[in-house]
Amino acid sequence: TLFASATSIISGAAACPTRIDRGWLLLTFVGLGSLQVAANLINDYGDYKKGADTAERLGPPRVIAMGWVSPQEIRRAIDYVLYFELVVAIPLCMRGGWKVLLLGLIGVAGAIWYTTGDRSLAYLGLGELAVFLLFGPGAVYGTMLVQTKGQGGFAPAVVPSTIAGLLVSAILVVNNLRDIPTDSNANKATLATRIGPGWTRNMYTAMILVPYALVVITPRSRLHPGWGYALLTLPFGVAVIAMVRTREGRALNKCLGMTAALGAAFASWALYGASVP
Repeated sequence: TLFASATSIISGAAACPTRIDRGWLLLTFVGLGSLQVAANLINDYGDYKKGADTAERLGPPRVIAMGWVSPQEIRRAIDYVLYFELVVAIPLCMRGGWKVLLLGLIGVAGAIWYTTGDRSLAYLGLGELAVFLLFGPGAVYGTMLVQTKGQGGFAPAVVPSTIAGLLVSAILVVNNLRDIPTDSNANKATLATRIGPGWTRNMYTAMILVPYALVVITPRSRLHPGWGYALLTLPFGVAVIAMVRTREGRALNKCLGMTAALGAAFASWALYGASVP
């Protein structure tokens, strides 16, 4: 799932008006990637504590539910990853300014609140919205701020961050579509359990196709024309949509990786196009 972080970071680089500093771009990826790792561990812990991870789980194995590690060991691992995140965040905040600090704090809060607490985001059907905001506007604009040393407003990031947010959120949609039966049994009221498999598939289709539409209809003054190279991934996107619309249960696990790869490929072609003289 680190493809999700890559999609956001690369999208931010493709939207950046200045020359890309690869060292800072890599450090930004390490920062977002470590936060995503922490979020995954917290998600593992939170779902286990709430009884959402059982032997009937259809997705990839969870380390606590499989008995590979104890909840206490996961808690320690979360602490270590967050400490590492803090170390990485210090230079990023010093370069990008207070906005990067604010976005980072919001990201950490979102990671913790996603599955823990009495009113966690995933259990309120707000998971997709949270992922969209954190991996879209948060990560894309944060990447741009680090590259520009805190200069520039949010306007140039609006369309790129919307594209990245939709593509990354689509990964979660596949996950929640697969887990509708088990989440319903565990009273985990994700958006997918609320609207049902049919509308969830329709939502996924829209989340994949809208980024392509935005590339086509957005004026060049708002989006670099080089983003048009991302249209080369449209056949891949259509193929993944077809798979998601026809598969059930564990067969959707392959669609998770393909959706994540699609987002990274889309962003990579956009970056290539934006870099062409």
